[in-house]
Amino acid sequence: MPESFISNLQTVAVQVIVLYLIASVGFIADKTKIFVKADATRLVDLLFNMILPVAIINSFLSLERTREHIIGIFVSLFLAFLTHFVAIIISTFCFRKRDKKEQGIYHYAMVFSNAAFLSLPLAQSVVGDEGVFYSSCYVAAFNVLAFTYGIKKISGGEAEIKLKHLIFNPGSISVLIGIPLFLLQPTLPVFLSTTLDRIGACNSPMAMIVFGTFFANCNFKNIFAKKEVYFVSFVRLFLIPVIMLFVFKLFRIEGSMLVALTISACAPVATNTAMYAAKYDNDTALSSELVGQTSIFSVITMPVIVALAQLI
Repeated sequence: MPESFISNLQTVAVQVIVLYLIASVGFIADKTKIFVKADATRLVDLLFNMILPVAIINSFLSLERTREHIIGIFVSLFLAFLTHFVAIIISTFCFRKRDKKEQGIYHYAMVFSNAAFLSLPLAQSVVGDEGVFYSSCYVAAFNVLAFTYGIKKISGGEAEIKLKHLIFNPGSISVLIGIPLFLLQPTLPVFLSTTLDRIGACNSPMAMIVFGTFFANCNFKNIFAKKEVYFVSFVRLFLIPVIMLFVFKLFRIEGSMLVALTISACAPVATNTAMYAAKYDNDTALSSELVGQTSIFSVITMPVIVALAQLI
């Protein structure tokens, strides 16, 4: 193997391991009843509605306004939506004979990666603010589709789709605020920029601790028991990322944007799969098994896929 591949593999693997070690804090906290799933569920609202948007806005403020970055916003948004649409097309050919609710969980798991809780922190660890900048565009696309197509699917077609969710969701709003700030490049007072930095810095550790708490509630006896779960893991962690890797290369995507988009495309099943399943009276056990298995396998698959992206 080329030395560059090994070097990239080691770099990404170390960052993945660090994030999962942080997640282990949440895992241990839940098992020892210090910080349980119910606490984490409440914390998700704070994380998703306040801390994550601040981290996204701060990434736009931190980046220099260049022609490359301006074009990069629109290119990364386009490719983020394209990644989801490719996943939606693939999922429509799978689990056709299952009832709508079970099919909905499988389809949601294939399409939606853990973009906010894992991809954003990992992109920040691997390529810094520029990684958060491009990953934020992926999170915006994720939110638009998760609040519409995703909810429709996981509810078995029963939920009403509200068009306002296309824009009025934390991920999209933070990008809409961030883009003008990035273009205007305002000079903020030190006390304000420091405040934003410190709140944004909470995103990675808090997201992973919450993730670890949810992971602690998986039924580990069932995680490796179903062939369907293995199939979803193959599609989410390998098939979709490999297809999109060739697409990214076709568009001549390189550098930080390539790494950030690849990380987002190859991340495990979104943590909110289980939360939405509970909200819309679907199978929470199955959704937890999908999140659990893909999260375990991603420790191996993500470093390999990202290192491959940097090599070819």
